[in-house]
Amino acid sequence: MKRDMELVRDLLFLIESQDSDHNELKIPSEIDREVAVYHLNIMEQAGFTDNTIQYADNKPMWIYSSLTWDGHDFLDSIKNDTVWNKIKSGVKSKGLELGQLSFSVLKEYAKLELKKKLGME
Repeated sequence: MKRDMELVRDLLFLIESQDSDHNELKIPSEIDREVAVYHLNIMEQAGFTDNTIQYADNKPMWIYSSLTWDGHDFLDSIKNDTVWNKIKSGVKSKGLELGQLSFSVLKEYAKLELKKKLGME
């Protein structure tokens, strides 16, 4: 399965918007639950989320997820739509796709764009 950074960003926003980490994560119906779970798992591997996923009939039924400190930092670096769009166009201009960049490279690129926006570079 290919990593979808737009979905990663959407999931980070979704997790951040929860009232409580003790509530089940409500995956929108337009997102395939198994694809979402795959991405939550790789986000957990990257240190961005803590997940508890319970299965029934080999399907993810109950999903609980919270952001880690690094997850909050990563989301903060890609939260701004202007910065996010600059990242996407910059990556595309180099002949790459977002999913081809590691989380760490993407985070550094996002920090750079954010610094530019803040006039720090």
